[in-house]
Amino acid sequence: MDSACSPLPGALPPLSKPRFTSTHILRWLAAQQNWDKIHFDQQFCTDVAKLEAPVINGALKQHWIVQFLSQGLPGSWPWRVNYQFVGPDFVGQKLRIQGQVKDTQDFEGREYVNVDVEIFNIDRNQVTTRGNAVVVLGGHDRPVLDVVGMRMPEDMHLNPGVSALDSAVPAQMNSHLGQQFDARESLYPIDLSRLRLFADAVMDLAPVHFDTHVGAVSPWGQVVAPPLYPLHGIEGRPGALPLSESLRAQGREGVNEVGRDLASKFGLDPAGGMNAGNQVEIHSLARVGETIHAASKLVGIKRRVGKRGGEMYFFETLNRYIESTGRPLVTERQTVVLRIVGS
Repeated sequence: MDSACSPLPGALPPLSKPRFTSTHILRWLAAQQNWDKIHFDQQFCTDVAKLEAPVINGALKQHWIVQFLSQGLPGSWPWRVNYQFVGPDFVGQKLRIQGQVKDTQDFEGREYVNVDVEIFNIDRNQVTTRGNAVVVLGGHDRPVLDVVGMRMPEDMHLNPGVSALDSAVPAQMNSHLGQQFDARESLYPIDLSRLRLFADAVMDLAPVHFDTHVGAVSPWGQVVAPPLYPLHGIEGRPGALPLSESLRAQGREGVNEVGRDLASKFGLDPAGGMNAGNQVEIHSLARVGETIHAASKLVGIKRRVGKRGGEMYFFETLNRYIESTGRPLVTERQTVVLRIVGS
């Protein structure tokens, strides 16, 4: 793309969403196939997870960040997205995704746009998520369709390495660092019905993600899944992951995602588990009819003590998602915080 078309530093158009009610949450949970009770069960939040109220899903907010980038820079490719939650967003609150172009750089004939992003909680009048992104520049007439096989700037890649040992973490836990502990493959191909659920739940997705007529005339030639869909796209056999009857069970035990349910790996109480942030590389878009494979490796454990004296563990996993023939879809370095909330 000609440098004259490069976006100048400055704010991108903000992305506003309706006030996110409990009904919106339930719709998203069905689309994501997430049964985590911290998002919908007030009694569990108060009595078990020690939260003020049900929280809006971090996974949903990362979809909104990618949507914000795609709408603000049409035809571009949202290759790298990093974000960290710095405060909770509670169900019933209204959010706005915003950000600005920081700068651009050239690499092998392509331009890479650095964007600072944040999610602003209108009701609380504060930023609750901060992050940054690298977008590969394209245009309306020649969009970037994927980055498979494309050499990218080395200093922009996410870190795939294992973090240094934290001596405050028990040795038995640290012994698992660098090991793959989970691998799953979908038993069912991606279908339009699930993508329709996604479009409703995320709201205002581009029609290429659910409309067969639009997909047929798109540069991809068919409907394609949203960029981060692979994180939730593993479809298991019914009954394979039964939900627990324990009142302290979080519901995460029934979710078919890799790299999230760390508590059960180490015999810890899962009640205090939460998404803390993520770093992703998006390589290509999954298509209707394809199936997704995923593998997860433990790459970091940190023990921290909160301001009120509460013990916390931060787990980092490196999760790779591919299409069944081997085409890379998404790589992520996921951070999960497990707060030891007691009985």
